Amino acid sequence: MLKKLSVFIVLILLLACSRQEASLVMVFEDYEEEIDVEIIYNHSEASTFPTVVRSSGEKPVETEYKGVELKLLFETLGIDTSQYSRVTFNASDGYRIILSMEEINQPSNVYLTFERDGEILKSKKEGGNGPFQLIIRRDPFSQRWIKHVDKIIFQ
Repeated sequence: MLKKLSVFIVLILLLACSRQEASLVMVFEDYEEEIDVEIIYNHSEASTFPTVVRSSGEKPVETEYKGVELKLLFETLGIDTSQYSRVTFNASDGYRIILSMEEINQPSNVYLTFERDGEILKSKKEGGNGPFQLIIRRDPFSQRWIKHVDKIIFQ
């Protein structure tokens, strides 16, 4: 019993540590705001969905992600997206993509994910794709997915 309890405590501490490293900044016209990432991890409408990961030179891999639909996250944070036409997503590795608000507002399309196959996404430093990865479900070749998301810029 003591052994099981010790393992459980270690798992909780590892989960807490990986979440402490996570940060996400949202940039608006005249200010920046760091988001409490627990809002994402504990979002009531976070969902799990299947997808296929396609990497060049690799066979497609069926996997399952958990995340929050971006338009729902923006609503939760009280962001009025009607005044913006596009959003830029920056990653800690320098990669960036731009999505239109129209694409973000398509139902069940754009997700900010934090888990893959039931495990919290690890940071780049830990060899993972997290702490957050943007998944565009209607992108059939996964070409515009972006890992290591750390900044969201509204334009």
